Amino acid sequence: MRVIFLLMFTVYTCSANLSYGQNNVQAADRYKSALNDYKQGKYAAAMQKLSPLTSVNATSPYSAYAHYYYALSAYQLKRFKESKQMLLQLQSRVPGWNKIADVHYLLGAIAFENGQIREGMDYLGRIRDSSFAKDVQALKQHHLSSLNDLAKLKELQKQYSSDRDIALILINYIENSPSSTQTDMQIAEQLEKQYKITRKEKAAVSEEAPKRTVPKTESKWTKGYFDVSVLLPFRLDEFSTSKRRSNQFAYDYYLGLTLAQEQLREEGITVNLWAYDVSNDAGSMKAIVNNKNFQSSDMVIGPLYSGTFDVTAQFAADAGVIMLNPLSTDGNLLKSGPDIYLGHPSISFQMQKAAEWMKGRSAGLSAVIYYGNTAKDSTMAFSYADEWKSRGGKVMELTKIQGEREWLESKLPSFEVAKPGHVALFSSDGGSGASLIEVLNGRKLITVPVLATATSFNLQQSRLTKYGSRLFLIETDYVDREKESIRQFQKSYWNKTSSFPSVYSYQGFDQLLFFGRMMAKYKDKFSTGLQSKKYGDDEYLLSGFDYTKSNENQITPILKYNGSKWLPIDR
Repeated sequence: MRVIFLLMFTVYTCSANLSYGQNNVQAADRYKSALNDYKQGKYAAAMQKLSPLTSVNATSPYSAYAHYYYALSAYQLKRFKESKQMLLQLQSRVPGWNKIADVHYLLGAIAFENGQIREGMDYLGRIRDSSFAKDVQALKQHHLSSLNDLAKLKELQKQYSSDRDIALILINYIENSPSSTQTDMQIAEQLEKQYKITRKEKAAVSEEAPKRTVPKTESKWTKGYFDVSVLLPFRLDEFSTSKRRSNQFAYDYYLGLTLAQEQLREEGITVNLWAYDVSNDAGSMKAIVNNKNFQSSDMVIGPLYSGTFDVTAQFAADAGVIMLNPLSTDGNLLKSGPDIYLGHPSISFQMQKAAEWMKGRSAGLSAVIYYGNTAKDSTMAFSYADEWKSRGGKVMELTKIQGEREWLESKLPSFEVAKPGHVALFSSDGGSGASLIEVLNGRKLITVPVLATATSFNLQQSRLTKYGSRLFLIETDYVDREKESIRQFQKSYWNKTSSFPSVYSYQGFDQLLFFGRMMAKYKDKFSTGLQSKKYGDDEYLLSGFDYTKSNENQITPILKYNGSKWLPIDR
C-alpha cells in the first residue's frame, strides 16, 4: 500500500497538499486503467474509459494523451473516421503538443488506409522528427508498393519529386515488373543515380506491415506521464503543528517538488508525486519495494539512510529505474547502480576543485588545515589534504579545532618562523570562520588566502565582505537572491505556504524540474542526454546541473567575492 496518498502538513500557518487534488487523481486512475486495456488489446474498453477525458471541459494533464490513445484504439478497430476526428480535435485543442509528430504519422496511416494517398503524403511531410524516418519509409512502402499501378507511381514520383522513398518504391516496381519497358528501365536507372540508391536498399523494400501505426514501445516513455516516488523521513508519527520539526527539510524539499510539478505541467510534462515516509528501517523499505504501485515508479528520490538506500538501490538496478539522492555527497553511493545520481557534487570532487583553485591563489606550497567536530568536517579535511599533496603541496598542520576565539588564540601556532601559503577550514560551527580569521589577523597573516566551507560562517551575522579579497567559500547550494527567478519563486512559495523557502525548497524545485525535463526530452536515451551538455544557473534557481562526466552533479562549488556579491568562480 502507499505509505502516503495525501499528506497534509503545516509550515507556520499554511497547509500544503502533496497530491494533485481529487479530480486529477480520479483522472489519473481512469487514464492508467484505459492504457492497461489498450496494452491488452481491449480497444473498445479503452475508448470507453478515455472518452470523458477528451471532453472539452476536461482539464486533467492526461487530456492530450487520452485523445491520442483513443484515436489509436479506434484505428486498431478500423474505425478510421472516428480515429481521424479525435486526432483533428487533438490538433485543434493542443496545437503545440510535444508528440504532434505521432499525430501526423497516424493521420497519414489513416489516409493511406482510406486510399487517400496525397493526403497521407501531406501529413507525413509535416513530420520533422528524424527518428520517424524509418517508420515513415516502411509505411509508404507498405501502402504504395501495393498500388500495382505503374502510371500512378510515376505520377506520384513527379508530384513528389524530392521524395526519396517514392523514388525507391518506383525503381523497385519497375525492376521487378515483367511488363516494364526499356524506357521504364531507363527511368529507374536515372532515379537510382539521382538518389544514389544502393542494391541493399532496393532489396530491403518489402511488403512488411508499417512499424509505427502504434508507438514504438509500450513503455514508461510513451504512457504520457511519469511516476516519481519520494522517499523521505517525514516522520508522520511525530507530526505536530505546534513547533518547527527537526526534519523540516523534508517538508521544505517536498514543497519545492510541488512547485516544480506545476511548472512541468505548464511545459506539457505530467509528473505524479507519490510520497513515502521512510527512515532507516530496511524491513519497511522491502515492503514498499514489493508493492505493485511502487514498482511502477519511473524515478525514485531518496531514501537518505544507508539501510533503506541499499534496498532501494537494488530495486532500481533490477528495474532500470532512475534514482536520485537529493542531499548526499558520498560518491560511493554511485557504485550501487548505473542509474543512480547525486544532486550534489561528492566530497571528493569538491576537494579536487578546491585544491585546483587554491593552487593558483596560495602564496606557497604549504597549507594549514583545520576542521570541526562532525564526521563530514574531518572527511573533507583529510580528503583536501590528500588532494593538496597530490598537486605537490605540503601540509604544515592538520588539526581538529574548537570554534571559540579564546580556544583558537591559545592553541593556534604563532607562525612567526614559517607562514602558510593558505589556510583551509572545514567546520560546521558557524562561528568558527570569523573567529579563525580574526586570530590569523592577530598573527599578522592578514593577506593569507583562506578556503572555508560556507558552514564555517554564520552568514546572517558574519560580515563576510570584509574578508572578500582573501576568502573563498565552498558552497554547493549557492542562492543568488538578486536573481529575478529566485524572487519570483519566493513570491510563488509564499503565496502557496505563507512562509519563505529554505535552501531545501530550492533544491526540490530545481531537481525535479531538471530530471522531469530530461526524462521527457531524452526518454530511453536519458543517460546519454544528461552527458550531452551542462545546464547552467540561467535555467535553474541554484547553480545548475552538470552530469557530462559523472553521475554526480559536478557543478563547481567554489565562491569568490567580486566586490559586491559572492559568485561561483566560473562566472
